[in-house]
Amino acid sequence: MGFAYDQVLYPGFPLAQTHPDRLATIAGLLGMRALPPDRCRVLELGCGDGGNLIPMALGLPQSQFTGIDLAEQAVARGRTVIQALGLENISLRQMDLTKAGADLGEFDYVLAHGVYSWVPPEVRDALLRISRANLAPDGVAYVSYNAYPGFHRREMFRGMMLHHVRSVRDPAGRYQQAVQLVEDLAKCKLDGELARLLFDEQLQHLSETAPWVLYHDDLAGTNRAFYFHEFAAEARRHHLQYLAEADFVEMQAETDPEPVAEALERFAGGDVVAREQYRDFIRGRRFRQTLLCREEVVLDRSLQPDRIKELYIASEARPVSSQPDLREGVAEEFRGPRGAVLETDSAVAKIALCRLAGVWPQSIRFSDLGAVGEAARLAEILFQGYRVGLLELHTLAPQFAATAGDHPVASPLARLQAQQGAVVTTLRHTLIEVDDAIDRRLLQLLDGTRNREALLEGVRGEEIETRLDRLAKEALLLG
Repeated sequence: MGFAYDQVLYPGFPLAQTHPDRLATIAGLLGMRALPPDRCRVLELGCGDGGNLIPMALGLPQSQFTGIDLAEQAVARGRTVIQALGLENISLRQMDLTKAGADLGEFDYVLAHGVYSWVPPEVRDALLRISRANLAPDGVAYVSYNAYPGFHRREMFRGMMLHHVRSVRDPAGRYQQAVQLVEDLAKCKLDGELARLLFDEQLQHLSETAPWVLYHDDLAGTNRAFYFHEFAAEARRHHLQYLAEADFVEMQAETDPEPVAEALERFAGGDVVAREQYRDFIRGRRFRQTLLCREEVVLDRSLQPDRIKELYIASEARPVSSQPDLREGVAEEFRGPRGAVLETDSAVAKIALCRLAGVWPQSIRFSDLGAVGEAARLAEILFQGYRVGLLELHTLAPQFAATAGDHPVASPLARLQAQQGAVVTTLRHTLIEVDDAIDRRLLQLLDGTRNREALLEGVRGEEIETRLDRLAKEALLLG
């Protein structure tokens, strides 16, 4: 596997769902006392070039980060970036997972994205062994993997493509011929609506997938999917228990239609693993991002709204009405970017949601939302919004600036990336594309040494404030 990833590079990227802030938030909602992410220890298994781990280390300077990967060239590229940024709280090590042991140390968060399904059984076993042996008592492990029944559809086309390119060794040739096969087959007269739907889905997948991703994922020698109950059983064998999904919305009954919720309750009978498995059956899920903790940890799945009172809240949800009525007793509907909807007639909740929308992507501590005398009611409404995906919860204050200061400073990583292309990492641990060439030039100049006059010279007299405001809204400027 290491040779394959050295032969065809797989650029790393930030994964918001793996950030220790996200994991600490979910763990806290379920009654755990996870270590605050601003002073934690993080281990990433299969770290690649550090595209996920390096931004964390930059944003959390008091925390420690370790990444291990078999691909020598990827690790070397990551080390070059670490050196360029002058980071001292992160190390990347070229290592075989099966050789890793107790000397790695103890970690509050163990991450393994895009590894479990793509490695042989002995490496999967080592991954879960490390996730237990090197996990702190109140630690959280993140493991992603392909899931049945949904992956059966992808697996069908994978089998076709692998057969077609079985004699092709050149990576570019394998990719091109695999894609061409599906495109040619889709042009044939397909018998039945189901066949057309399946081919349309696969064509969309291929159009959205970078060549190196297709090569390492769909055309990999090993690519296994698992039923959730199978993965949960393997985790239990390593004395780990199911905590939650990294996308908390995916496991909430509020997102299920009433017939689905009734069926899940009938089939699962209160067993959380059974409920998740039957939810996969109903939804046809094909990928999971599962959080685990030690089996001896006592969890509280009652999900008390009061637990959000110590958290920061962010939301880009907007009222459907152009002029929302904020009076008590008048219902208003708010919609989020993922199609989430929340209707409330609470004045304090409507005012809070409008305020959050106005400062997005900044977050506001719950206690600063001004819910005097109605904190419990506001907590219940906002927690419901979180459960349906209308807003975000965070344990940390924003790490980025709402506006540009006199001498604006952009993320050092984003400045470095802007020298190489349009895709940069935000301080929200996401990727964005800075399409405007002048914006990219301006981003590179924001090292804190220039005032507005100097910046105007650097971008040849273009409008500065609008561009700085745009970069701030993209969470690229440091506070």
